[in-house]
Amino acid sequence: MEIATSRKLGTLLSLMFLWIFPGDAQMVLPRKRIEVINGQMVVLQAWYAPTSDINRNTIIWNFMSNASTLIISNTAGVPSHGSPQFMKRVGFTEAMPNSNLSIFINNTRESDSGRYLCQVIIPEATALTGELTLNVKVPPSPPVCTMVGKPVLKGNVTFSCKSKAGKPVPLYRWTKTSPRVRGLLLSYAE
Repeated sequence: MEIATSRKLGTLLSLMFLWIFPGDAQMVLPRKRIEVINGQMVVLQAWYAPTSDINRNTIIWNFMSNASTLIISNTAGVPSHGSPQFMKRVGFTEAMPNSNLSIFINNTRESDSGRYLCQVIIPEATALTGELTLNVKVPPSPPVCTMVGKPVLKGNVTFSCKSKAGKPVPLYRWTKTSPRVRGLLLSYAE
């Protein structure tokens, strides 16, 4: 409940700032860092208070990795999709042109993690730019566990477990249990 209230307050303060200082267009990205679980949908929020006709503006969203990759853009209400990595998974949350620049990404992947840059190109004015970071978390895959040594009285054995997938990388902690309990107790900790 506190997170929702915090987001609403942040949005309200951002809109008040735009209303109080209307002379210069400002871009607002209420969340600079976003986390989502692999496979879920995420909304990258951005908006601005235009000072001129929004029908002439160009909106560009790029994914910043080794090179800048176009995700989606919109000029005069006509959307263009960029990278095949995002094809059929990305779109604007509102009909364009609009001062709400937010986009959604469906079926997120670990490879979607990184920096996203939103730009508004305004004819005969300074462009607006905003950046945020997306972290796509991946649940751990079932661990493969091994034992080295013989489980005999007063003997030593070494247990190890490893998961092929997981972000953050899963850490396994061993807990000794009473001799009457059979089996291993594994726990996952971030």
